[in-house]
Amino acid sequence: MDLPVIVTGIFGAFVIFGGVMGYVKASSKASLIAGGITGGLLLLSAFLIARNYAAGIILGIVVSLLLVGQFGPSLFKKFKVMPNLLVVILGVVTVVTLAASFYQ
Repeated sequence: MDLPVIVTGIFGAFVIFGGVMGYVKASSKASLIAGGITGGLLLLSAFLIARNYAAGIILGIVVSLLLVGQFGPSLFKKFKVMPNLLVVILGVVTVVTLAASFYQ
């Protein structure tokens, strides 16, 4: 399997898991909904990349940048490993991997 598919799929699964954990720990429906939507879009992106659609790469980059943009500023305000640091690291790794695969 292709590295961009694996990286995007792992990030998507992590985001869904994070949304579920946010709901379980804090009863946050917003976390559940946002995690489900963005994680689902990342899994869709991985599926499209596996089928060689360039739209999958673009979708993955856009969703990853949105997540980094959401969690990055809060990481600098209040340093928390979970979820802020992990989302930012996985988001940046996903963007770099997808951008590199776009130019191959």
